[in-house]
Amino acid sequence: MPQLLSCSIRLITLFIYTAVLLQCVDGFVGCQHHRRCSASGSSSSSLQMVVEDATLLTRSQAIMYPLGFLAAFRTGAAISVINQPQIPPVDVAVGSTVLRLPNNYGTRVRLFYPTTSAANNNDAAVTMAPYCTDGRKTSDGMARLVKFDALGLSFLLAHLANASSGCVEDGPIDLSRSDDDELPLLVYSHGYGGNMDMATYFFRTMASKGMIIAAVEHTDGTASSTVLKDGEERKFNEYLMTGRQQLTRRASEILEAVDFLPKELERMYPAINIGSVMVGGTSYGAPSAIMAANGASTNANISGVILHDPALGMGYGMLPPNGAKSKIPTVTYTSDEYNKANVRYGDLTMHVRGAYHGNFVDAPLWAPSIIMRFLSILIPAAGPANPVGVHEQLAESAAAFIRNKNPASPYVMAGSLFEFVE
Repeated sequence: MPQLLSCSIRLITLFIYTAVLLQCVDGFVGCQHHRRCSASGSSSSSLQMVVEDATLLTRSQAIMYPLGFLAAFRTGAAISVINQPQIPPVDVAVGSTVLRLPNNYGTRVRLFYPTTSAANNNDAAVTMAPYCTDGRKTSDGMARLVKFDALGLSFLLAHLANASSGCVEDGPIDLSRSDDDELPLLVYSHGYGGNMDMATYFFRTMASKGMIIAAVEHTDGTASSTVLKDGEERKFNEYLMTGRQQLTRRASEILEAVDFLPKELERMYPAINIGSVMVGGTSYGAPSAIMAANGASTNANISGVILHDPALGMGYGMLPPNGAKSKIPTVTYTSDEYNKANVRYGDLTMHVRGAYHGNFVDAPLWAPSIIMRFLSILIPAAGPANPVGVHEQLAESAAAFIRNKNPASPYVMAGSLFEFVE
């Protein structure tokens, strides 16, 4: 019943949106029509007075209708995110915990991993980790980045502050999901203005396939917000470092995670062994991962690279060009817009049909699909493909690659949404 009520409210809200928008458009059209009539120079003074009166009326409407539309949009948007986001289903319980790297900044890393089957949402003794590690600080940081705060629209992301990640907080690692008592590790770099939380549902899906995801939250000023080890909040600041300095800091944090986490995880969970280690990233995180992989020593034992919509233009002259091969096996997945831009990198590039840039994080899941796809008129938040299906196929492909390390494996290319590109 609550779901039916919520659905009904959203439909009514959508109707109101449409009605007010049409009235707004009608007001503007009417105003322009009467202006043309007034400018035509009619000889009848009485007719001219009527036209002028009508013009004054429609000018008033031209002010009121947009204000009404904005008020309706604000109310409707607030209603639309009730009971959102909806947590995607997974077959395996997933745990989540946050660690800090032992550097001067205490760079945070959020881990996602398979946990014991007894740890699930129905167990009252289990605490579920929040979606946003820092609550409203995180959601407000994301809102600031897209200028929602300046427009008074921070509430559009505020609901994420209280959302559940669907992951068991600090749950034990489930070794039954490992191969030969080993779990592979993927160290992942967020995009420009991202953070370690905004792909939580995607990473949860990946972890359910039997791997550990380590989402690094960078301290170079490009995270929407982060908290340093001294407790200071570092907000997004694109001028904190130059582009080259940003990329260097990001790559060094990835490499530190590659070195530190296997030993730390084996210390925390003596029964496990870390198997293959790969690095990856989305958008600006992709060149960060490429730089880390290319600059890693042989002792780092990085066996592969996984890239989502790599922003290769942000390499600042320090990376191979678009279309280059890599010395380490590399798989790249591109959205519709990146595929149109002919972005290619590594041994295998696959276009994920119907995916937009936001599909490589959780953006399409933050609100009802109709809202997120409408927003995609302005920003590439959600493509026409089913967002849960996109994450599922990306996770299956990544799991196959991280295990067999072969980009040409048919299991890596098995997704129905995937299109191999030359």
